[in-house]
Amino acid sequence: MNRPTLRLSLRGFAILIAVLAVIDPAMTSMRSPKARVVVIASNPARDSVLARRVSRSLENRFSVIDAPLPGADATVLVGETAPGSFSELATPLFVVRADSAADQARIETVRVPREAPLDASVPVTIVARTSGARGRTLEAELTAGGVVVNRSMRPIDDDRSQLTLSFMPTAIGTVPLRVTARITGTRDSTTADVVTDIRQTRWTVLFYDPQPSWMSTFVRRAIERDSRFVVTSRVVTSRNVSTDAGTPPARLDDLASTSRFDAIVVGAPDALTDAEIAGLDEYARKRGGNVVLLCDGGFVSKVARLTQVSQWTSPSRPRAPLPIVSQTPGATGVDTVLLATELSWPTVLPSTAEILARTSSADDSLTNRPMLWRVPLGAGRVTVSSAFDAWRYRDRGQAGFDKLWQTLLADASSASLPAIDVRVSPAPVSPGENLDVDVVIRAAALREVASTRDTVRASVIADIVGPRAARTPIRLWPGSNVGEFHTTVRAPRDTGVYRVVVSSGGLSADAPLVVASDVSRAAASDIDLLESLAASRGGKVVPASGLDGLAPEIAAIVRPASRAETWHPMRSAWWILPFALAVGAEWLLRRRAGLR
Repeated sequence: MNRPTLRLSLRGFAILIAVLAVIDPAMTSMRSPKARVVVIASNPARDSVLARRVSRSLENRFSVIDAPLPGADATVLVGETAPGSFSELATPLFVVRADSAADQARIETVRVPREAPLDASVPVTIVARTSGARGRTLEAELTAGGVVVNRSMRPIDDDRSQLTLSFMPTAIGTVPLRVTARITGTRDSTTADVVTDIRQTRWTVLFYDPQPSWMSTFVRRAIERDSRFVVTSRVVTSRNVSTDAGTPPARLDDLASTSRFDAIVVGAPDALTDAEIAGLDEYARKRGGNVVLLCDGGFVSKVARLTQVSQWTSPSRPRAPLPIVSQTPGATGVDTVLLATELSWPTVLPSTAEILARTSSADDSLTNRPMLWRVPLGAGRVTVSSAFDAWRYRDRGQAGFDKLWQTLLADASSASLPAIDVRVSPAPVSPGENLDVDVVIRAAALREVASTRDTVRASVIADIVGPRAARTPIRLWPGSNVGEFHTTVRAPRDTGVYRVVVSSGGLSADAPLVVASDVSRAAASDIDLLESLAASRGGKVVPASGLDGLAPEIAAIVRPASRAETWHPMRSAWWILPFALAVGAEWLLRRRAGLR
């Protein structure tokens, strides 16, 4: 081809590209698009790094989306926490979990009272998960304000181990706590931060005996020795004659009088009248209070309205006192909390009951019988003790009679619903992190006084940040139930201790808000649930070490159908390259030929 012809060809090719670009022709063809795969971190604070690794490993073969999409072709959930809703997760579902370290303990949950009185031991219970560490020792450490206040160890005999620590507060105020857990002899450890609020408050407990009761007498004495309680009592000694301490209510069926108590302890409940039983039922349901029944024989089935048990089994009296052991033992193992020879237990325990202590005996007919248990009753709870003569065996060297009842009454009193309940979660939070504020107005929630819905205002105020602590109002929105309110706000940017203050109907309540820069949280594992869920949705659980095989696994299942697609070939930016080459070559040939 001579040069003039080549010049004309190059010019025509460049003009053709330009004309086609202006016309922008459309073409239709059958194509197989990339499958759309959703990759979600179940806990963004903990699993975001692994989620990015998963996205990078899939993006060459799939269109990766980082938000739930019901119409997607597959979902990859990263982490070990089950999402709140599964409806938006497309199938098949794969789960990618971090590799489990055999020498690492992971804190799944930490339980600590939101509020605690001054000069009383505050329990901190942790549940840690270990892998392949049976026979070794779990070590936990509790720090308050950067100072170690307690350490504890226990042998690991299961994949999950429970361990309780405690600390004694010395001042009123909000106390950030950090729990550290590790397997003894290893360097790796995990931490979890929690918050408790130390207040100068005392729980009010009413002891009511419709007839004298030895069991109630000695439980009351144990509570009176504990400075956390204010005890009021009434013992009916005969008709219209009673022995009172403090100012007890005249009747148990007067909710206005009983509502001021955090818990009500009843001795000899078989002697209660129908009106008194109805009053206790109303106290639990409409006050959200806790009732403790100290049975000492008789027809305890009379209070079936409260216990949800109508038939009881009473065995023959054993020759020696029978040990009754706690279901939530301390760090040293199983704790004997009571001893008794006269006892009874429900023939059929309610399905909602929580067993607190049960018998331990070599006799199969007497072992594992519930002696101390509780059952929900409306917004409150009823705790039942049917070890009739446990008061006879109060030797501290044999059982923990006093400690048991002090702990149980503290738990019952603190669990009673306050007039205004304020909850802030998570606690603590990082600067600028979203936090949830939930408020329950007891009068509205339990008595359905809808007018209270319009009387609530809330504000966040700085507590110890500085001398000019700013007050920032927040808006509470009515929840799904009457008396419930909720909002989501951002935490302050400055670290420190704040308080969320809520006022309603002349009453007010507050909760601490701790903002810290290095927050660690317990991470509960739902891996068993996720394994079942993934299998039911056509996927599987893949460890992080097997991430290279995830893409082939998804490709083997997900095959998007070919479909007709309209596309515009001239919209590709690559056409600029041949157009520029043709124009440039034609110009170069013209210059060499001496043409302009």
